[in-house]
Amino acid sequence: MNEHELYMADFMTVFETLERWGPGSEQETQKALNAVPKAPKNLLEVGCGKGLATKVLAENCDANIAAIDNEQSALDRLTERFQQLGLAERLNTVAASMTELPFAPQSFDLIWAEGSAYIMGVEKALSQWKSLLTDHGYIMLSDMVWKTSTPSEASVEFWNQEYPDIQQVDTRLEQIKNAGYHVVDHFPMSREAWMNYYGPLGERVKELESDMSEKAAWKDINHEVEICTQLAEEFGYHMFIVQKQ
Repeated sequence: MNEHELYMADFMTVFETLERWGPGSEQETQKALNAVPKAPKNLLEVGCGKGLATKVLAENCDANIAAIDNEQSALDRLTERFQQLGLAERLNTVAASMTELPFAPQSFDLIWAEGSAYIMGVEKALSQWKSLLTDHGYIMLSDMVWKTSTPSEASVEFWNQEYPDIQQVDTRLEQIKNAGYHVVDHFPMSREAWMNYYGPLGERVKELESDMSEKAAWKDINHEVEICTQLAEEFGYHMFIVQKQ
């Protein structure tokens, strides 16, 4: 394996035992779904991970769900979860990149992206995914935003490396409108949802310290946990529910 492949293998060693691969909670997924004015019939979830949000969506609407992720092991866990719940007939899992979605135009009336749009960039996602929506279809995306206009030097340095496009909420709202969407609702993710992710991740990092502390992936994840627990009042996820115009 080359250096990148070794890094990703170590990265997945940290994450493989964790059910949640990003901040979130059942309550906030349900709150965001309730904010969508029209019940979806065909839903696309981008970056579904192991399907914690997918489960909430399936239990609170009757839509057929296409769930995409580029990590097959996560899709396998999602399929297993839905089989156990008796919901498998409404689920179609696809191993694909969010930048090359294999679906026809106007296939979905709701696209759901919790903590994933940043990978390709929010503005690019809003532009590229638009054609997949039916007329006046909806997108729900959560994105990392600043919660202060004066973030600390440590926060700025970290996010310049991890997510240079992190914005203030007002800037994102303006970008959403400029992309041809109406903002239906938006709200900040709770501290509980934040720690649903960083709590177990921090425990996993400590568990692996004796074996992996010299690995670059472990060092990066450990640093993220430290920054994102110590400085969490400066930044956090924000959920945006928007409608195609």
